[in-house]
Parts: sequence; C-alpha cells; structure tokens
Amino acid sequence: MSFEGLPNSRQSLLGISHEGDEVWLIRGISQKQYTCPGCYGDVEIGEDHVIAQTVMKLGGTEHRHWHRGCAKRILEPGLSRVKAVSSRESGRSKLESRGRRPAGKRGRRTPRR
Repeated sequence: MSFEGLPNSRQSLLGISHEGDEVWLIRGISQKQYTCPGCYGDVEIGEDHVIAQTVMKLGGTEHRHWHRGCAKRILEPGLSRVKAVSSRESGRSKLESRGRRPAGKRGRRTPRR
C-alpha cells in the first residue's frame, strides 16, 4: 500500500516502533518554530510538516516535529505494521489519554458501578 501524500488533513499514519511503541504520524502546520530531529534544521512558522506522536507501551507520550522529507526518509522506514487511520483518531487529547494507560490496559473498559 502506498502512503504517498500522507499524513494529510483527513488521514494520519499509525505504526509500531522497534520498541513496540505506537507512533502516530500527524499532519501539522507550524504555529511556532521547531527543530527537526532528523536534520536539525528549522521547521518554520506556517510550514506543512509531520508531528510524530509516540504513545509508549509502558505509558506516557512524547511528540516531535519533523520535516516531511526527513520523516519519510528516516522515521517511516523504522516503523512496522503502518496503516492509514482517520485523523479523528489521532487528536492530541485522545493520544495523551492512551498514554496514561499501559498497553495491556488499552481498549478495556472497566464496568461502571
């Protein structure tokens, strides 16, 4: 499957890192200047780029802002089981909520009393 042009405003990408963490690749438009971890160049204000949001299997999240080319060249080849998902699933609050639960507890709901 080709993921050319993704992530975009309608779809994000979800993959698994070598450590078993979920890595969500989300489209972003810079509202401030960031440093790309791939090339250490500036991601300028207003620039279309990729936000890599990692949801760690032991809990916790982190995100980094990448140039699209750097993410495609460096980040994507290190991911397995990559699939396109609705951008509604990759909202910041949803991903941070997932990061508060260790991987074995995700998807399970506790019954209300």
